[in-house]
Amino acid sequence: MSYLRQSRTIRKLEASVKTPEFPPNESHRLSALNELALLDTLPEERFDRLTRLAARTLDAPIALVSLIDKDRQWFKSRQGLGATETGRDISFCGHAILSEETLVIENALNDERFHDNPLVTGDPNIRFYAGAPLHDPQGHRVGTLCIIDRKPRFFSEEEKTTLRDLAGLVEREFSIGAIRDHSEDRTRALNVLTEIVLDSAGDTDERAARALRIACDYLGLETGIVSRVTDTVYTIHWHFTRGTNPIENGTTLPLEQTYCSLLLESSHKLFAIQNMAESGFTNRPCYEIFGLETYLAAPIWIDGEIFGTVNFSSHSPRHRPFSATEEMFVTLFADWVADTLYRVQRTETLNKLVTQAPGMLYQYRLWPDGHSSFPYTSPGIKEIYGIDAEEAAIDANKAIARVHPDDLPGVLKSIEESAQALSQWQLRYRVRLDTGGWSWVEGLAQPEALPDDSILWHGYITNVDERQRIDEMKNQFISTVSHELRTPLTSISGSLGLILGGATGPINEKTAQMLAIAQRNSKQLRHLIDDLLDIEKLVSGNVTFDASVQRLDKAAEAAIEEIQPMARKRGVEVQLNVLERDLYANYDIVRLTQAITNLLSNAIKFSPGGAAVEVDLLKSGDNAKLKVRDQGPGVPESFRERIFQKFAQANSTSSRTKEGTGLGLAITRELMQAMGGEVDFESEEGSGACFWITLPLAEPGNQ
Repeated sequence: MSYLRQSRTIRKLEASVKTPEFPPNESHRLSALNELALLDTLPEERFDRLTRLAARTLDAPIALVSLIDKDRQWFKSRQGLGATETGRDISFCGHAILSEETLVIENALNDERFHDNPLVTGDPNIRFYAGAPLHDPQGHRVGTLCIIDRKPRFFSEEEKTTLRDLAGLVEREFSIGAIRDHSEDRTRALNVLTEIVLDSAGDTDERAARALRIACDYLGLETGIVSRVTDTVYTIHWHFTRGTNPIENGTTLPLEQTYCSLLLESSHKLFAIQNMAESGFTNRPCYEIFGLETYLAAPIWIDGEIFGTVNFSSHSPRHRPFSATEEMFVTLFADWVADTLYRVQRTETLNKLVTQAPGMLYQYRLWPDGHSSFPYTSPGIKEIYGIDAEEAAIDANKAIARVHPDDLPGVLKSIEESAQALSQWQLRYRVRLDTGGWSWVEGLAQPEALPDDSILWHGYITNVDERQRIDEMKNQFISTVSHELRTPLTSISGSLGLILGGATGPINEKTAQMLAIAQRNSKQLRHLIDDLLDIEKLVSGNVTFDASVQRLDKAAEAAIEEIQPMARKRGVEVQLNVLERDLYANYDIVRLTQAITNLLSNAIKFSPGGAAVEVDLLKSGDNAKLKVRDQGPGVPESFRERIFQKFAQANSTSSRTKEGTGLGLAITRELMQAMGGEVDFESEEGSGACFWITLPLAEPGNQ
């Protein structure tokens, strides 16, 4: 017969046994005991070594590590005793944990608490007992290290000290075990969370259901639910259950009938119930309706508001409280759910915006082997290229095949150049329609280099048929008007010159001043017409170039000579610095001179009187480079993106007062691109600007 069964039998016969009282902190003490996770575990040498040492050192036939459970004392380690447990009501150790002092009973027959105890009157015939309380790492008294003898004996202070020291070693093992178990628990919890986070198979609903299943496995509970809470309504958003009662996503319940109402009433923090029947919530409707005994929940916060809850539950009670690691796990799981829901909401919003956006939003990827695809496209790809997103995600060739044959080389070249320089891609071209004919589209994208050496562009393509039609009408109008104005304007300017020259006789000073103003304005208008015609011809590809390999300084000197009258008039000095001689390039000297003159004209217009404009000639890699630096106010930040656009002028008072058509830089860009070169600039507001052109270097005599 076990001591537990024996005690129950004897208790019926002997009512005079003094049962130990419960400590004031009994509930917390039991929780602490459960946290140690030692009850009903196998013997361990680390504890047995200490009970052997206690028995040998203190000359006792029996030594025990005793843990005081709710209604029993259970021996984690025992020497000299066959029983594994006894009832708590007849235990000596139940009395020992009521005080911090070592409990010593020198002769149990003389102690009114124990003289008729069945453990004294019967086997094992306890006469002497000494028990030192054992504490968990938080200081709760969870049991004792005790020695027992079958004969009375004296216990000295030195022996008490020895027993307490040995008890300290047992407590050290508690701490080591708790640290080890805590570390293992946290590692397991983090591994489970990592498995959940890295799961990418299937859609969001499938991943959420698997995540809830994995979490239920970890917690050892039946059901996991992600809920949506709005006002007084509880809605099951996602779920997993091993229970027999079916659960469906979208099911709604009155919030007051759910366990989540308890969470929301608890200051929106983690809420845990180990055994509902022993809690103070048995009168709540949720317990009557669902009968759940175990419940653990955390709120889901999105944008500073509670979306709902993550909750786990079972119909059976839990034998021990939830650990700090398990509570941490549920809190982090709720954070993961919140992040997932947030991304779903944002994706849905983005998809709505993308669906409504004109044209197509896309990612275009070019691999080192030349293969390309569209990893992502909005539904607008059907409108632009007439193909499905699924097709484009595999191979981009079906889209490329839709490009007009005359435009295709330019499209491929522009992609290659953007990839090499990681520069913004922008182009207008034609695409074949399913209905026949061609549609004008325009694209803009920004590239980025990926670790595998592929290039990924992010951008958009939109239909510009109407814009193209308007541009063509505008260009035709400009061309027609310019041609029609040029002849009469030439005649007017010439006539004004003759009058000012005295061909019609003497004129007074006031009339001469007015005629001079008219002549100056007619010349400016002639310059505007020339620029308009130039830009129209350049854009339409109707400009012919007479290129040959020449020294770059020839064009620089020609441009400086041409601009000198303007420079002298404004009191600005133009300085040529040939930093490297014999720089040859293949260019049209008339057109390059025009491009440099445009840069010089801008620099002079924005330079203060007495300042210098410097022109530097140098080598830059495989290119010849010409830089024009001024001491003006610099280019405003807001103007830099459109500085090379037609009719572009900085929208500030100081710059708008300067003469100009806003076409000079646009013409320069078109000229340089046509000759295989580039134009660019750098500027710091208030510190001047530096514009430069580059052309590929060439060997003398080669063309």
